[in-house]
Amino acid sequence: SSHLYSSRSRSGRQGAPSHSWTISIETARTLTTMLKRRPVSSLFALLITASASGVLSQQQQQPLQPSQPLGDALHLVFDMNKDQKVIIEEVISQLTMLNDIFTSQDTSGDPQAQEYSRMLLGARAASRSMFDLLDSNGDKALSKKELEYTTKFEDTLKKDGGMRDLLRDVFGLIDGNGDDQLSVDELLEASQSDDVIAKVAVRFHELLPVRQNAEELEGFVRSTIESIGGKGALDRERVVEGMKWIDDDGDGQIHRKEVAKYYKFAGKKFLDVSKTIKQMAPMMMMFMGGMQGGG
Repeated sequence: SSHLYSSRSRSGRQGAPSHSWTISIETARTLTTMLKRRPVSSLFALLITASASGVLSQQQQQPLQPSQPLGDALHLVFDMNKDQKVIIEEVISQLTMLNDIFTSQDTSGDPQAQEYSRMLLGARAASRSMFDLLDSNGDKALSKKELEYTTKFEDTLKKDGGMRDLLRDVFGLIDGNGDDQLSVDELLEASQSDDVIAKVAVRFHELLPVRQNAEELEGFVRSTIESIGGKGALDRERVVEGMKWIDDDGDGQIHRKEVAKYYKFAGKKFLDVSKTIKQMAPMMMMFMGGMQGGG
């Protein structure tokens, strides 16, 4: 029978049996119709239910392989024309489609759906900057190798992965008087300091060498700051506004403990979302592909 999506994987061990799973067009259409009629958060429930109820037919009763690395999962979802590279238009198109699914539904009583919608908006807003960062050879396309850095970034967020130490060091570079809190003046001074920017770039490059050298990454850091604050460095008003989301006690300072709190929260959220993407990427791609084709 015809199938909308199929996947085949083979164990690297000699003599190990291969297996595949397939999803019929009829099943895909049924699930897509359900998705359009039900609250947005049901997307993930539908996928899990489909797997548990036998929508996946597997040869030789083999279990599904462990989830793939994050970079591979993102490549699978974003490479719409399957030419083995991802361009920014594909990224924006897929993120827009997912966001349209969320905004077309009433999510007022669904905190999970609202949270995913906020994350999608944030991802779309940052997509061009992140794309440029990952595009190490500047060819306006992301290869699987370049997307591997998303997997490496994920690893840095895990215990002893290095990101916590990086943030601690960057905090220390900005904290000019060593009082364990960052003022508006310190943040402004750091944004205008060639020395601080260079040191941040070197430290970041040590953890994630997404460029050939730290100098190339320094240029990216500087252009990112300029794009946020306009020409030149950030101004006072923008710094004050940007501090509010992390300044829990509202004292106009960013304390080290506040950074630690939000790092823990953001890191956990990223790892949770990453886990979902890795597990659901094949079926997310099937859903989006079916909807693009008028499923």
